[in-house]
Amino acid sequence: MKSTKSKHIKRCLSKAEGYMLFLVMFGLFSVNSQEVKYPEIEINNGILKANLYLPDSEDGYYKGTRFDWSGVISNLEFDGHTYFGQWFDADNPPPFATIMGPVEAYAPLNYNDVAVGEGFVKIGVGVLKKTTDENYSDFKNYEIINPGKRTLKTSVNTVEFGHVVNTKTVSYDYTKTIRLVENQSIMQVSHVLRNTGNQQIKTFGFNHNFLVIDNQTIGKDFEMTFPVEVSGEGRGLGDIFDIEGNKILFKRNILGDESIAIKHLNGLNDNVDTFNVRIHHSKTGAGVKITGDQPLSRFRLWGTSKTICPETYIDIKVAPGETFSWSYFYEFYDSKTERN
Repeated sequence: MKSTKSKHIKRCLSKAEGYMLFLVMFGLFSVNSQEVKYPEIEINNGILKANLYLPDSEDGYYKGTRFDWSGVISNLEFDGHTYFGQWFDADNPPPFATIMGPVEAYAPLNYNDVAVGEGFVKIGVGVLKKTTDENYSDFKNYEIINPGKRTLKTSVNTVEFGHVVNTKTVSYDYTKTIRLVENQSIMQVSHVLRNTGNQQIKTFGFNHNFLVIDNQTIGKDFEMTFPVEVSGEGRGLGDIFDIEGNKILFKRNILGDESIAIKHLNGLNDNVDTFNVRIHHSKTGAGVKITGDQPLSRFRLWGTSKTICPETYIDIKVAPGETFSWSYFYEFYDSKTERN
């Protein structure tokens, strides 16, 4: 096992240099009891503990083109509860969403402005090759022709991911920071996007929030609560779940290959005060409240028997030379030991 770990560390050092050396020196690079794991790091504030996979074009866990490579959380623990993890069948993984945690994706910045064979930009991924005149698809992997430059800074309770991409027209300096707030059961996910190009950056970002709470089946013991009344239409409504006032209540468990979906939950957009959703499991007591400091432009819901996903969208517009910042906050709790 020591030999296997040594070979893996040498391979990583050859291409990741400084930041991987830091991980090795401080014992932040680990191996599975049976095989070498993906490059990862653990952060801890004494209340929360989280494991994050690190971006790595060769050995990394996620190498797709739909989601931002930074901030992939494979596990988060609080007071004996777990909140993220593998939600899919490992023997039959989803081809474009084999990922875990509160992962984010951004609409491509200049896909319609480039010709077939040229590159378009996706925040957190890099410059991708446009292969056809068809519309961009989230459910297609594109060739990465310029991965950009990545940096990593860490402390005991924080990981800061940097990503810089430069093209003739669209360029950016993007920082995403995962911080377990000192002395609190709160995780803050902060972003700073600086437009270093000569065109406006106009896109939207959404957080898929693949919640896996205590590995419980999504269904009748879960409820979702909002600060205002909501409405919508979608798959499973009236059968698997109902919308009642400011709550989504489950009538039964999601079974087998079933899934639920609401494309647009009305009542939450264009107001930062309504960016507030609470997901609670009554039997274990585990819950999380998710808020943000920018108005929601859209709220979608998706889920399977293994994961519940409140998908939060925000609009992003950044003029050349300007900076846009936003944050999400996750407050974890146990209703059996405290009242929120």
